[in-house]
Amino acid sequence: MMSLVSDLMDQPGVVAGGDFAYRGDQSYHHEGDLSAAETRLVSSLCRANAAAVRMEGDMLAMFSRVCQPGAGGCGFEPTKGWAMHGKSRSVCVISNVYCVIDNERGSLGSVLRMMRDRLADAPDFLN
Repeated sequence: MMSLVSDLMDQPGVVAGGDFAYRGDQSYHHEGDLSAAETRLVSSLCRANAAAVRMEGDMLAMFSRVCQPGAGGCGFEPTKGWAMHGKSRSVCVISNVYCVIDNERGSLGSVLRMMRDRLADAPDFLN
C-alpha cells in the first residue's frame, strides 16, 4: 500500500493519504499534512464509515428495485469504498486506503480512478 499512498501524494491537490487497519489495531501508514492525532482520527473514521457503507450496500442489494431477477447481482456488492465531497476538501476511501484532496487544486474523479484501478483486486476484509 505504501507505493500507492506515495503515488497518490504525487497527484495534484492530494494533501494526505494512508491506509487503515480493518480490525482497529492502529497499524497504518500515512503521508501528508496531518498530525498524529488527526491521522488516528481519520483512520478510525475511515474504518467506521467503510463498515457502515458496506452495510448500506448489502441492504441496497437485498431491497433495491433496480435489481433485475436473474441479473446476477445488483451491482452494489461488494462495496469497495466511499467518498465525501465538501466545500474545500474531499475524502475518498477504496478498500483500506484513504486520500484527502484539496478541491481547488485536485480532482476527486482522477484520484478515485487511480485508487479503483490499483485496488481492483484488493481482498474484502469486512466479510
